[in-house]
Parts: sequence; structure tokens; C-alpha cells
Amino acid sequence: MKIFITASYKEGKNKNEIEHLCSLVNKSGFKDFCFIRDIENYQKIFDNPKELMEKAKSEIAKSDVLLIDMTHKPTGRAIEAGIAFAQNKKIITIMKKGTKIKDTTKGISDAIIEYNKL
Repeated sequence: MKIFITASYKEGKNKNEIEHLCSLVNKSGFKDFCFIRDIENYQKIFDNPKELMEKAKSEIAKSDVLLIDMTHKPTGRAIEAGIAFAQNKKIITIMKKGTKIKDTTKGISDAIIEYNKL
């Protein structure tokens, strides 16, 4: 099972966080995929936003599940979650304990997991 891990692009500043989350998924027996890591190599490579989102949509289509961390309010990540929902993919939402999420997020999530520390 391939899990698309959606993450924010922070010019590589969150590389360790992304690598840690990917390793947790991988250690759990799933194939991990992160667009920022696996396609962009932690760099901005798309000058055309439409091309970026088409490629993300294509990669989501190749995945079985989308994993999204809602601890910090997402924008692009929420769009990827919407794409996954529209493609009838399973969506796992994770968030730090105490994070409030909207009913819309609850409505598209197949599982919601709270954590103390990632």
C-alpha cells in the first residue's frame, strides 16, 4: 500500500520532519511517498503552478492513501486532501493533541490520529 505524505514546502527547512514522518510510515510496512522529497528533492522545481498541481494530482492517483498533518493550517496540503477525496482515496489525518480541526476535515478523514510528539 502506497501512502502519499503531504507536507509543506519550507525550502528544505522541514526536511528532518518530513524524513521522520516518511520513516514512520515505511517502518509500519507501507510504501512512503512524499512529493516534496521524491519529486522536488526539497527544491522548488515547478515554475508553473498548474503543472505542479497536475503532477500532484497524478501522484495522488497512484497512491492508495493520503496522510495529512493538520497541526498547522494547511493550504496546498488541503488542496491535495481534496484531490484525494475526489479520487475516493483513503485519508488519514494526524495532528498534535489539542489541535482543532474543521468538520470538513473530519468529513473527508477515514481516520484521525492525535500525537504528542512526532
